[in-house]
Amino acid sequence: MKKQGLFLLITLLIFCMFLPVQGFTAEKVDFKTYDKGIKLVKSLNKKAFIDFHADWCKYCIKMEKEVFTNQKVIEYLNDNFIAITVDTENEQKIASKYKIKGLPQLYFLLEDGSPIKYRPGYVEAEELLQALKYINTDSYKKMRFSDFVKKN
Repeated sequence: MKKQGLFLLITLLIFCMFLPVQGFTAEKVDFKTYDKGIKLVKSLNKKAFIDFHADWCKYCIKMEKEVFTNQKVIEYLNDNFIAITVDTENEQKIASKYKIKGLPQLYFLLEDGSPIKYRPGYVEAEELLQALKYINTDSYKKMRFSDFVKKN
């Protein structure tokens, strides 16, 4: 009888290990490489968000740990943009194309791959979320960012 109960307990534990845990997903920004991302931007007709960074940049690391882990930022980026990551040390040709002088630097591109705007320096999660909404809703065509933020 004890063997049967132990077998049942082990079976139940193994079964539970494979059940999805609600609310505990390790979701993250779905960053693409530059080449793959640009192709997706054009084929899916979505705007792009590019994060230019380097391993030695302390504010890039801070953004990675504090901003790109924010659930609202993750969801908004993944739902509305093709997120692209560019390591300026390893991809100098791409960084040169965008005339990257300081880090971090964030770029926004239209669906055809042409630049909309860029934002140099560290950005808090809430400010980035506002900037993403500003770009995604095409508000940049009608108003300054400071006016957009005040209204939202």
